[in-house]
Amino acid sequence: MLTAIVAGLISGSVLLLATVGFELVRRVEGFLNIAHPQLIVLGGFSAYGFNVQLGMHWILSCFAAIVVTTLVGVVSARLIFWPMRGRPHHIPLIASVGLAFFLHSMIELFTGYGVKTLDVPLQETLRIGETAVAGIDQIAVIVIAAAVALALHFWLSQSYSGRAMRAMANNQALAEVRGVNTSYLQYVTWAVSSALAALAGILIALTGRIYPELGWDQVLLISAAAIIGGLGSIYGVMLAAVLVGLTSSLTTLVMPSQYTQMVVFAVIGLVVFFRPEGLFSGPKERVA
Repeated sequence: MLTAIVAGLISGSVLLLATVGFELVRRVEGFLNIAHPQLIVLGGFSAYGFNVQLGMHWILSCFAAIVVTTLVGVVSARLIFWPMRGRPHHIPLIASVGLAFFLHSMIELFTGYGVKTLDVPLQETLRIGETAVAGIDQIAVIVIAAAVALALHFWLSQSYSGRAMRAMANNQALAEVRGVNTSYLQYVTWAVSSALAALAGILIALTGRIYPELGWDQVLLISAAAIIGGLGSIYGVMLAAVLVGLTSSLTTLVMPSQYTQMVVFAVIGLVVFFRPEGLFSGPKERVA
C-alpha cells in the first residue's frame, strides 16, 4: 500500500507540472492546446539527445532541454496561434492538433522509435523497514514538484507579473486599459507553460523511460486533471493532478494496470455528471 501511494504521488507530481502549464495557456489564450503533451515528450527526448547522443552531462542536458522546449513553445505560439487571435476557439484548437502531429513526427524522425533512457547514475532505494518504497530520484520528483507549485503560488499571488497575468486571464481588454503589457505577459505565459512541460518530460526520463507515443498517453491524464479540478482553477488542477496520479496507482492494487484508464474515464464521467464546473472551481476571481 505504501509503495502504491508513493508511486501515485510521483506520477501525480509529474502530472501536476504538465497540467498547470496546460491550464496557464488555456486561461490566457482561451483554447485547449492539444500540442502541450508533445512538449513533454520534446523535453524528455531533448534531454536524451543532449545526454546520450551528444555526450553531455545529464544535468547540463536537462537545462539545455528546458531551453530548447521553451523556445519551441514560444516560437510555435508566435507563428501559429497568435495570428489566430480573435477567431473562434475551435480554430486554434484544430491548429494545435496539427502541431501535435508535427512535433510527434519530428521527434520520431530525429530520435527514432522505441523506448529511450538517460545515462544517469544508479540511485539508492529508500526503505522503510524491509519495504522498498522508492528510489531517491523518485522522491526528488515529489520534492521538485512541490517546490515548483509553491513558487508558482507566490508568483501568481505576490508578484506584479503574476497578478497581471491573472487579471489578463479574467478580462484582457480591461487589463490593457489599466496599463498591463499583455504582449509581454503572453510571452511569459508560453515560456512558463513550455518550461513546465519540459520539466515534466525530463523527470519522466530521469526516473523511467520515454517513448514517442508518451504525449498521446498524457493527453487523457492532463484532460482528466483539468476537468476534475475545474477549468479556470490553477490550484484545483494542481490538487486534481495529484488525485488522478493516486487513483491510477491505487487502482492497480485491486485490478490489472490496463484498467486504470477505465477508472480515470469513470471519474471524469461522474464529475461531469454531478459537477460539470469541476470539483475545485469557484467564482471568477477579481484581481486588483
